[in-house]
Formats: sequence, C-alpha cells, structure tokens
Amino acid sequence: MAASPIPVGFRFRPTDKELINHFLFQKLFAPTNPFNELEKFCVRECDLYGSLDPWDIWNMYGGDGLKDDRPLYFFTRLKKVSVNGLRINRIVGSGTWAGKDSDDTIALGNAVVGFKKRFRYENKKSPDNGAWIMHKFGIDPSLLRQHQKPEDIVLCRMKKNPVAEKKKRKLQQRWCNNISDDEPCMSSKHSKLVESSVVPIWELNSQHTVSNMVQVWQSIESPVPLVPISDEPSVPIWVQQNQQQDVELIMNSHIAQVLPLETKHEDTSLMCDP
Repeated sequence: MAASPIPVGFRFRPTDKELINHFLFQKLFAPTNPFNELEKFCVRECDLYGSLDPWDIWNMYGGDGLKDDRPLYFFTRLKKVSVNGLRINRIVGSGTWAGKDSDDTIALGNAVVGFKKRFRYENKKSPDNGAWIMHKFGIDPSLLRQHQKPEDIVLCRMKKNPVAEKKKRKLQQRWCNNISDDEPCMSSKHSKLVESSVVPIWELNSQHTVSNMVQVWQSIESPVPLVPISDEPSVPIWVQQNQQQDVELIMNSHIAQVLPLETKHEDTSLMCDP
C-alpha cells in the first residue's frame, strides 16, 4: 500500500490570505506546477459546478472521514450562463450555490489582491437544503486582466453547515422517538412507510360487500388454488380440472354467504302483467 503524503499530526488550516497569496497566486502566475505532493493532496482539482451534488463530492474526496467542522479545498473553474455574458452558472448537481453575502476583500499590505464570497447549497426538495457551505476565493479581476490570466479559476473551501447538521439530527432523532419499539427506525431520506389497502381473500367476512369481493377477486390474475395443481404429466388431466372446480366452488359459496347482505327487496307487483 502506498504511503500517505500526509505526515502524522499534520493539520491543513490555511488562512484566507494564505489561500489567496500562496495557493491561488501560484496556481495562476507560476510558469510551472509549483505545488508539492502534499499541497496537491490538500487542494484538489474538482468541478464544483457540475453534475455531482455536494455530498457526492464530499464522499468522493474523503470528507466522510473528517470531523463536521473540517472543510475540503478545491481549485475549480467558473461557468458562464452565456459565452458573452457576465453571469455565472451556479448549478451544482440537483441544486444551486446561492450567494448569501457581499464580497469580502483580501489585501496584501495596502493593495487589494483578492476577494471571498460565501455560498450556501439550496434545493428545497432535498433534505440537504442549506446543509452545505462554500467559500469562493478569487484574484482581483484587474490583476488578472493586467497579466492576461484566466478569470474563471478560483479556489473554494467547502464544508458542512453545522447549524443544518444539528437540525437534521434532531429531526431524525424525533422521528425515531415517535416510532414504537417493534418498528424499525427509518432515518433514510428516501424511506417511506406504505400500508396496503387490499384485503386478503381469506380475511373477507360478512362485513365486506359482494362488490368488494368481486374487486379483490378480479385483481388476482390467477386465483391461488387451495389444493396444489400438479403439472406432472403422470397426473390425469381430469384430476387437475376437478381441483380447479373445487377452488371456484369454494369462492362461489363464500360469495353466496354474504350475497343476502346486498339483496334489495323489489316490488313484485311491477313484475306481473296488468
């Protein structure tokens, strides 16, 4: 097994200025690849505006092994809505990155060299709505134009939203507490409890109408025989026919028991000639 590039006890906790002044500046302005293996491992290349949802990206790059308050770092490219436009397409997977704050400037000395903006994952149909936070770091556009560098490369810090995580856990715990001990606790976001409304034939009694029994009987493509019908050629065909007739006889007798419950008294005088 290959050795990990991370030394024991190492913690990657760069400041906002270090992300701009070292990692992003080196990425855009260095003539060759400036990063060593450890730095490449700590800041990956990933499309954060593609088809993958935040939780897929998180698990793909080892986020499931981190504590809830620890982030992942990525270089990514921005995507414009149109070729000649200025608007950025912020769709990610089944949701979108929604900007929540105005840009914060990052300075080197007295000069502004970059900016930071906070985004939150939004998808009202998903239980992960609001559960992911992303900070985008970019170089000041005037510097990029001055040195003819691409303006679509940014560095992003992505992590779980601790407030949303606590709410999700409380909801799951509340759901588990409301379920009795003999029922499983279903905390999956796709799980549903479905109760069948079809009454089995053997549970029909005098309270069920004939029409209900007919509906149940018609819903079964082939009635289940009470006596096994053999497909072996050694069994005479008349035996199989008699067995099937026995099944129909049982069903007809059962229907006949409840038939009087729906019988209506008709005026016999109308059935006679005047």
